[in-house]
Amino acid sequence: MVVDLAQEPIRERGRAPLAELGLIISIGFLAVGILGFIPGITTHYSDLSFAGHDSDAKLLGVFQVSILHNLVHLLYGVAGLFLCRTVAGARTFLVGGGVIYLVLTVYGFLVSEGSGWNFVPVNRADNLLHLGLGIAMVAFGLLPERTRGAPGEALAGFLAATAIFISAVGVAYRPLRLVPLAILLSLLAVGFGGRSARLAQFAVVAGAVCFVAGLSIAVVTSHPLW
Repeated sequence: MVVDLAQEPIRERGRAPLAELGLIISIGFLAVGILGFIPGITTHYSDLSFAGHDSDAKLLGVFQVSILHNLVHLLYGVAGLFLCRTVAGARTFLVGGGVIYLVLTVYGFLVSEGSGWNFVPVNRADNLLHLGLGIAMVAFGLLPERTRGAPGEALAGFLAATAIFISAVGVAYRPLRLVPLAILLSLLAVGFGGRSARLAQFAVVAGAVCFVAGLSIAVVTSHPLW
């Protein structure tokens, strides 16, 4: 009997790097969606509205959010947890979700922040984040699945270690400039998989933690974000 590994539940054969990446991104969406409803982490929380450009609440004081915006993040996270149980589902989530974010990026750049068409709403920081996220998700969703022992293992380890170092620097210096680069490098390392997969996953988590910490510290101390 021939087994289609793309459809086989991941828990029965060891989770593939692509699916692990999808799960990490899904958890990230859930975390962002939840943080968007927490006063303090989301500044000007009293100005949070369901939708529209007049929702002046900002996640970490940078990213404009609304109840609708937060719900979209939560729905993305739930959809990712469901789809990433299989490799094929993970590809669907990464490519499909990435394309949607690229469309949202185009929308964000076309409408002005004070326009009634900006109903999500999004600001410049959101647009840049959506652009990077969309490109990364589509790129990793289209990568061929790599087996353990692939020649890229050494490169994956190097990328993961570099990402952790850059993330740590980003906590104290220009987090919007450094940490997204670190997260991109760590996602590349996850894509290579192999024996460095765990280190790469840790690098992704470290990048996310350092991103939040760096933005928070920069806002509190009035240091440059970018």
